[in-house]
Amino acid sequence: MNLFIESIEGGTYIAGVGEDKAEEYIKDEFRGGMQFHSIAEIRSQLSGREFDKVWLRQNTPYDEMCGSDTSDDKLMIELEWGESS
Repeated sequence: MNLFIESIEGGTYIAGVGEDKAEEYIKDEFRGGMQFHSIAEIRSQLSGREFDKVWLRQNTPYDEMCGSDTSDDKLMIELEWGESS
């Protein structure tokens, strides 16, 4: 199982788990989708859970700012997630 973290507007993040994409998002006790203010907050919330890989997806406005066609491609970075990280 992989963890997918996505940066969204306002400097916040959402996180979900799945094999190839976020299939189930992390929810709060009221079943609403959780928003996090940092990757450290996500790490704290999910402490004790293990993941095969952890991915950070960055939405970048570069193409739009330069007047190029916008793309659904987003920057994906694999994060180190082990306890010693």
